Amino acid sequence: MLGSEIRKMVLRRLDAELKPLGWKAYKSGHNPAYVLDTRYYKVFFEMGFKEGWIGFFYLEMAIKDVETYITECLGPERIPGFSLTIDNKSIFRKTIKDRNFSNYNGGVVETVDDVNVVVEHFFDYFFGSTKKFVETNLYLPNIVRKMDEFTSLEIIWGDFEKGFLCGIYDSYLRALTISKLCNDPLYNEKLDYVELRCKIYEEKNYPHYKDFRRDFERMKEILPTIEPKYSMDSPNEEAEMEKIRAMVAKNFTPVSAPTEKPKKKAAKKFVPTPPEQVNQELLSLLNPERISKESRSLQKQLMDFFFGKKDNNASKEKTENAQLQKQTIEIVGCYLDASLRSHGFCNVHRNKNVFYYTRPTDVGNLIFSFTVGDNGRLCINPPSIRLDKVEEWMQKLFYPFKPGNFGCFGTFTLQLPKPLDELNDVVKASATDENIKQLCLATWQFIEDKFDDFAENYSSPQYLWERLCAYSKKSISWERLLFGVTPPERVLRGIVFIKLCNDNDFEDKFDYVETIFKKKANDFLPALEEIKSLLPEMKKEYEVCS
Repeated sequence: MLGSEIRKMVLRRLDAELKPLGWKAYKSGHNPAYVLDTRYYKVFFEMGFKEGWIGFFYLEMAIKDVETYITECLGPERIPGFSLTIDNKSIFRKTIKDRNFSNYNGGVVETVDDVNVVVEHFFDYFFGSTKKFVETNLYLPNIVRKMDEFTSLEIIWGDFEKGFLCGIYDSYLRALTISKLCNDPLYNEKLDYVELRCKIYEEKNYPHYKDFRRDFERMKEILPTIEPKYSMDSPNEEAEMEKIRAMVAKNFTPVSAPTEKPKKKAAKKFVPTPPEQVNQELLSLLNPERISKESRSLQKQLMDFFFGKKDNNASKEKTENAQLQKQTIEIVGCYLDASLRSHGFCNVHRNKNVFYYTRPTDVGNLIFSFTVGDNGRLCINPPSIRLDKVEEWMQKLFYPFKPGNFGCFGTFTLQLPKPLDELNDVVKASATDENIKQLCLATWQFIEDKFDDFAENYSSPQYLWERLCAYSKKSISWERLLFGVTPPERVLRGIVFIKLCNDNDFEDKFDYVETIFKKKANDFLPALEEIKSLLPEMKKEYEVCS
């Protein structure tokens, strides 16, 4: 498709969804942009189009409490480092940017359906993760905490590749303004740090170093006049966050969501895929090492000669079991294969009796698996996500009952609804074709109802971290969320994950787990000690807003 055709379709969809929520579109110039201007903040994002491609760029937010003081320092028209004149429409100073937003690019599009798929995925991200970004950062102490986190990682707050504050040298002025507004106990350290950065600019003759010194000196006159509006340890933080969430919801709640999505789900009817149309990749996993007909015949003759009738009976039983397994796989294929693939689970694998589909994400693989016994019995396993970095560290540990290859299992698991568990039990007791079909039909409905949310939520480290933190004072309950042969293994997996999130309360959580292990899981203490010894090597891998 031509870029102009894609542009027209996408902007029409965005207009229909965003304009009723107060967003304004600016479509002239190089890149189309959308802006939300409220009493307390402004949000901006732009996008680009070319033949067969859609791209969404950084989302940026201006927090008016902050930018008021930046304007007092820099004047009403200048954006350092840019030859742009502020018009307070589509060109204005921004405070903070969402880097994850820029990772969401639609990629190659060739048809109208491709464009619509990209737009729907964009809306899912926009009304979920983007809304969360705005809510989190409107509460300025959260930005201060992020600044402290970046300082500990030796990352500059406004770093071009990794930073989150907007601006060139003016990002430092924003940092000091936010610190002062939050009555930050580390304000003086931040002031000294900015002084150091200013001197480095001067010593190395960085671009704009003279402007940096001039504007920094002006900001040092303004900072003492800033009255704090927040406290870093406010007892009312949750109440304040609730007010922010209610305010943001007005402009980030899709108009069409309450009516259209349920109708689509209710209208969809199940139609089994004809056997001849089932993807043969699944069935081919039954016999990964095929033996030629002639070889099988010779092997059978030798078996008969050396082992007699007893082995003939064993061979017959094995053949019957293989046939039962094949029948079950064929039913699963007719009921589930097409649905799983339509939700992006396009890679299918086998590990012994476990068959599993995967869907790649930025952090690993979403996994849907089921077990088919030699006798044809089917068991649907809870969907999960495998976090590659977590599992790399888990492989370095030694603990009782450590599983071998468990690529078919994830790190975090989604609990199955009770009806599916009950049907699993029915099939376990009696693996008739009818019972297996009932289980597959219920699983199909589960996929259609839940897998879009599953894919979005479980692909987000933020969502997983928040779920884990809900159990932060009952760490042993992590076994409900995490994979492991034993509950202690699941807790170990949780400890590794929160360390890779650079969780602010990691030490408290670790101490609590250590106390529990000393009381109830002594056999796993060596593994916990191994984690402790590896902590200095564990760098932050997952971006979460603590």
